[in-house]
Amino acid sequence: MAFLGLSAAAVLLSAVATGVLVPVEDGQPWPVVAVAAGLVLLATRWFEGSWRGLGPGRWFGPGLLLGVAAVGLLAWGLMLDGVLRWTPNAGFTAPLALTGTAYFCFAVLLEELVFRGYALRRLAEVRGPGVAVGGLAVLFGGYHLLVLGAAPSVKSGGFGELLWTAAGPAIGAVVFGVAALRAGGIALPVGLHLGWNWTQWQFFAFPTDDNPVGRWTPLVTPGVDPVVFKVGYVVAMALVLGAVLLVTRRREPRGRVVALPA
Repeated sequence: MAFLGLSAAAVLLSAVATGVLVPVEDGQPWPVVAVAAGLVLLATRWFEGSWRGLGPGRWFGPGLLLGVAAVGLLAWGLMLDGVLRWTPNAGFTAPLALTGTAYFCFAVLLEELVFRGYALRRLAEVRGPGVAVGGLAVLFGGYHLLVLGAAPSVKSGGFGELLWTAAGPAIGAVVFGVAALRAGGIALPVGLHLGWNWTQWQFFAFPTDDNPVGRWTPLVTPGVDPVVFKVGYVVAMALVLGAVLLVTRRREPRGRVVALPA
């Protein structure tokens, strides 16, 4: 709890400091999350006493590719089903591409350090991996509800949209938490999370959302039930979880395959 409290204080301090010193460009407050991620990284080093808890960096690349592929597959499936199509976003500029990418990189690093780093490993040691992953997934969903719950695009959707604002990220948090424990660090979930969020920004950022629209503006077919996007998300996350379980298997010398310890 001390680590989570210190992380929250770091985010607030960063927001105040960068709000005074650095202007926000293109609606993407990347300096805030950059400073916060740096502070939480230092807090992680302080609590753990080393950098070993961050895990092997070799998992970042496979995670990134898997995250990009999952969103691409979701977009392809929705397009084939006639749910939506895309048109180029004329307002997508090079500065927005840079600030948006910087924002997602630092925001993902910050969230993974807080929710899948030291706190997850410590809780898994004390309470077991199931409680650790589930408990922090609930906190992750609550965090998104706190941050996004007051947004007009969420409030206009009623209670169901408000509930999904917490449930959607919580589902993703389960996948990222399993990835962190099985891979022995945050490199794999950072790759997964960044690949997913950045690609989602390119294909699924609607004009009514709080983030600026990415390279492609999605156009939903009239009459389509919005629940199809939620079902697609759950299916895509289930596929990612299956892929994570598959790629983190460990092969014994005699060829017997066993799961990596959680």
